[in-house]
Amino acid sequence: MVQERLIFRGQRFAPAQAKPTVGSVDPDRHPAQNHSHDRQALFMTPAVFTPATDLPTLDDVSLLWDRFGMLDHIRDHSRVVGHVALMLTTWLAQVGILLDPRAVEVGALLHDIAKTPCLGTTRRHDREGENILRDLGYPEVAYLIGVHVRLPQPHPIDESFVVYYADKRVMHDRIVDLGQRFSYIAERYGKGDAESLKRIEVARLRAFAAEQELFALLPSHRPEDIQA
Repeated sequence: MVQERLIFRGQRFAPAQAKPTVGSVDPDRHPAQNHSHDRQALFMTPAVFTPATDLPTLDDVSLLWDRFGMLDHIRDHSRVVGHVALMLTTWLAQVGILLDPRAVEVGALLHDIAKTPCLGTTRRHDREGENILRDLGYPEVAYLIGVHVRLPQPHPIDESFVVYYADKRVMHDRIVDLGQRFSYIAERYGKGDAESLKRIEVARLRAFAAEQELFALLPSHRPEDIQA
């Protein structure tokens, strides 16, 4: 009996336990095998979302979650990141900074699309997630996913910036402050290794700088106003 296949934007995806067919992204491959992009050049050009930008629908998001076997707790995390990101988008709109809420929501829901396949490996889920969305024909969302762990500095306060910051404010499915989030990251991933802890400290300082930039534009709000 032929296995039923999911069809997404004209590309055929086998069910999660099967290998993807030709033309799709194999999540078991290292990103270098999927792409040869010059990532430095890529990061120098932030994504620009417009009303005409082609984006996955929420139904597409569900298909991709299933296709890449996203674990339930990562889905829950992504939903809360989406909640925070949309809250920030609303606040920014109140001061005249208009972002695309569709892009913010979809980007937040897909930012960890490659997390499950990368668990227990040394592969970077941000890069693999970027490759997945780029291969599906969504370069703007691909960029957003590609910078959600390490946001270039400087960077405009845009959809990618908002999802990056929102992700840093959510630990599992709870909204926390940056101090709590990075204490957890240092404990879980630092493991006493000097080089790892150094990278985490660089990331922590970047996140606090982003928070300062963001809330300098939001005089009526403070970081602690972000609530579930």
